[in-house]
Amino acid sequence: EFEEILAKTETGQQKKSKLFPVLQYAASIVLICSAALGWYAYQRNQVKPAEDIEMLSRTTHPGEKVKLILSDSTVVYLSGSSTLEWPSRFVKGRNRNIRLNGEGFFEVKRDTLSPFIVHSGKIQTRVLGTSFNISAYPTDHIFSVAVRTGKVRVSEIKKGVLIKLSLLTRGMKLDYNIQNQRYLVSTVKVEEINSWTANRFIFKDANLLTLLGKLERYYNVRFELKSPCLANSRQFNATFNQKSIKDVMEQVRMMSGGNIHYKIRTNSLITVWGEGCK
Repeated sequence: EFEEILAKTETGQQKKSKLFPVLQYAASIVLICSAALGWYAYQRNQVKPAEDIEMLSRTTHPGEKVKLILSDSTVVYLSGSSTLEWPSRFVKGRNRNIRLNGEGFFEVKRDTLSPFIVHSGKIQTRVLGTSFNISAYPTDHIFSVAVRTGKVRVSEIKKGVLIKLSLLTRGMKLDYNIQNQRYLVSTVKVEEINSWTANRFIFKDANLLTLLGKLERYYNVRFELKSPCLANSRQFNATFNQKSIKDVMEQVRMMSGGNIHYKIRTNSLITVWGEGCK
């Protein structure tokens, strides 16, 4: 009897030893199939290669303003001397990435699954659905983001790492100095944020060089500053509402107490000089 039991036990062990490799093989097949299905699902949800999505671009001339409507119904008002780059279509569930060099006011179509991200140099502005203004002219050395409605997150890219600077809500503005990489958050009047889209130009504590630079973009003129010492000689606080460039320059002359002079030439060149300056 003992020998019969032993024989049955040995037979059972042999069957198990033969069955174990089969189970291992089956488990491997299941693992491979699961991995393949997972990879297929991942690839299916990825953004198609960049070459499949056409990239569009629009550059404005000085003094030009255009209104653009993107494929997701987002509205962009592009200011003079600015360039906007964006894909011809956005993929649902993926970031809506665009690039701005210059100034633009955005009315972003809300989509919680597809954050809208504006890239401007080292600055990134991320939103879901809101309206805001970005001024990012490299020659100004100051990038600014101002929120009219909603909420945006402004971040800086440092050595490939995205670092959050601030979360801005309605009426908040962030100014980032691209030279020293410092920033300042302040409050602004909401109605002033996109006033330029209606030809209402507002300057606060702007020196003459900054003022003339912005006027060049707004009015498609060129300034020749004959007296460089005027560049930082005073700060200007002014609002020019639907005014011609001649009316603007006359107001600048009066604000300077008559110390700043100008001459408008036929080729849109305006010469500026001042008394006591060389």
